Amino acid sequence: MIISNDASNKYINRVQVVPLGTQVSHLYPSEAQVTLNGKPNKAMADQLMTVNKLRLTNLAGKLSISDMKKVERVVKMQLGL
Repeated sequence: MIISNDASNKYINRVQVVPLGTQVSHLYPSEAQVTLNGKPNKAMADQLMTVNKLRLTNLAGKLSISDMKKVERVVKMQLGL
């Protein structure tokens, strides 16, 4: 999930992302369960990373507003904000 802001994303060749995983049987405090294309995933805020846009080959889907808020909560917690 791309979490960097649109203004930066437009001009810089890198984006900040929260990786998503499919193993949702156990969630750590820094993880949030989200739904992507009707399937459960977990957003792993403890694995924040910056990636080159060239690594982004296709749009996997979009998260709902409520799922985006869940990710925001765990990112803030992980960063101590």
